[in-house]
Amino acid sequence: MAIVKMKRLRLLALRPEREKLLRALQSLGCVEIREPAIDLSDPEWEGLAKPEAAGLEKAREQSLLLNGALDVLRRYAPAKDGLFTPLPQATEAQLFEDRAYADGLKAAGQVLEAEQALAAKAAERAKLQTQKASLEPWSSLDVPLDEEGTATVPVHFCSVPVKTSFAALEAAVGQATELAQLIRAGSDRELQYFLLICHHSALGSCNEAMRPFSASRVTLRGWTGTAAENIALLDNRIAALEREAEQARAGITALGGKRDLLRRCVDRASQEISREENKLRLIDTDAAFLMDGWLPAENQGQLEKMLGGFNCAWEIAEPTKDEYPEVPIKLKNNPVTAPFTAITEMYAMPAYDTVDPNPLMAPFFILFFGFMMNDIGYGVLMVLGTAFFLAKAKPKGGMKNMMSMFFMCGISSIFWGCLTGSFFGDFLAKLFELTGASVPGYHDAAGAFVWFWKPLFTPINDTITVMIGSMILGVIQVFVGMAVSVEEKFRHGNPLDAVTQEIAWYCILIGTALAIGGPMIPGAPTALGTVGLVVLVLGVVLLPVGSVLRSKSALGAITWLWDAYQGISGYFSDILSYLRLMALMMAGSIIASVFNTLGSVFGLVPFIIVAIIGNTLNLVLNLLGCYVHTMRLQCLEFFGRFYQDGGKAFRPLAVETKYVDILKEEH
Repeated sequence: MAIVKMKRLRLLALRPEREKLLRALQSLGCVEIREPAIDLSDPEWEGLAKPEAAGLEKAREQSLLLNGALDVLRRYAPAKDGLFTPLPQATEAQLFEDRAYADGLKAAGQVLEAEQALAAKAAERAKLQTQKASLEPWSSLDVPLDEEGTATVPVHFCSVPVKTSFAALEAAVGQATELAQLIRAGSDRELQYFLLICHHSALGSCNEAMRPFSASRVTLRGWTGTAAENIALLDNRIAALEREAEQARAGITALGGKRDLLRRCVDRASQEISREENKLRLIDTDAAFLMDGWLPAENQGQLEKMLGGFNCAWEIAEPTKDEYPEVPIKLKNNPVTAPFTAITEMYAMPAYDTVDPNPLMAPFFILFFGFMMNDIGYGVLMVLGTAFFLAKAKPKGGMKNMMSMFFMCGISSIFWGCLTGSFFGDFLAKLFELTGASVPGYHDAAGAFVWFWKPLFTPINDTITVMIGSMILGVIQVFVGMAVSVEEKFRHGNPLDAVTQEIAWYCILIGTALAIGGPMIPGAPTALGTVGLVVLVLGVVLLPVGSVLRSKSALGAITWLWDAYQGISGYFSDILSYLRLMALMMAGSIIASVFNTLGSVFGLVPFIIVAIIGNTLNLVLNLLGCYVHTMRLQCLEFFGRFYQDGGKAFRPLAVETKYVDILKEEH
């Protein structure tokens, strides 16, 4: 339960063994490769160069191909994976099998080719549909679309806006000439169409008469035969395309059987990309390559055993203090504290050679979350739900951490619910009241059932108790944070700061509490208040002394007043922040009680329905609220006392998969 001790690795190996060595490092999964501190533009390093990026480009192209094929299968042959379907398992040998990878790339190409063919047919079908739509207004005319009439009497295909009165158009043409005839065809949403048959001598007069009606010529080039005949041909071709498209879709669906292979190949491609990206951090010569990196000290033996099989030389050394900012951070925790790494990473990784916050934060996070939720029913649902998900889905990474964290918080909620007697609020009390059931248990002064045993306190009736309890929990966490800070300052050789800051404030806070509260405690020694005053005065003296010693001038005697003001306001506001524990506890209890009371007004069945809906909503709101506010208390009020961020997470070259679980092989 600490920050893992890291060591620096420098390695020189033969270039022909580069790929094999990188693959072995990836399988081992304990070395983070970093850029060597070498300026390749310096003439002293002439002959050194970065590896070519051709391998990375090829791996990315293959990844795009495979992922594109999976996307096509998701659309045309959706997988029947359930939420709780565990990932298939494979060995590293199966993952990196070249023949299977080649088969996967081939299958991906087939899927994309089938999808492209389907897209081409869809485009052609859309084009034919457009052509058909343009011919449909002329389908009532038994006139070939390439009809031009004669030299004396030409034939023209025309159109006018759909709002135009065709009768008025005919009348205008009839007044202009008796040598023209309009034959109405059909219309669409924008235009109405007609055939103009006119003697060539009257064409000018006819055009003048039609101009006010916005008439225009329609070009129907490339068509022979009547519109109805061409529409029939188009319908036949569209039907054929639909049959071909259906066959293409069936072909894609049949390739759905390759989904598992494609997924495994996607994971293989991601390993290739990772390895090629790490390769670009190496330095090459014609015959050898240089690698710098970091590894956990606990993995040194494994690495040296693996490197013994290669023609290479290496150096493993402790990082110097100047290198501490560059050392990657790996946190080692037990099953209880490990899930809280996700919260630490969201905040910031700790600096190297400082304290791992997870073991310190985990008990408080679990305790505070359960305190705010404080319900047996909600806690049981959390425990059962997360346990079922962990057992069935077998999640990894962040999802596994989140579910494990909520599992422990659910247990804490059950514990606090037992103290407050809350089971979906006052659901049982209302249920027994409506059914008239008489059950053994604890009853209030009015004789109403409250719980099976006497609750230690209830959020609604014991507000002051909840408030004091919240502040006590806050004081405990703040004091723990101060204690960690004291330990860190002593460890790093800063005892003056520890004594004149945290220890001084310990004296002030504890001394004030004893001086004021000591005389109020029944049976307490009368000297308790005096002891409190002495401790308080000691803390007040330590503050300016520390300020003077740190500033090494008389100015410190003045600036300590500002430091004291900031300390008083800071501690006071931080402790008051823990009242949110009370607020969330009371809010959840009141909301549950309101829903239960509302449903009980209308009888047993409505009560059960309303209680289920209301408590479901309350549970969802509480999950979000308790998580956010608990995390806020850790990140601000707690971490602010001792936490030193600035670290970067340890990211070794390793086999990390999305679609398969890798089974480690025994060598």
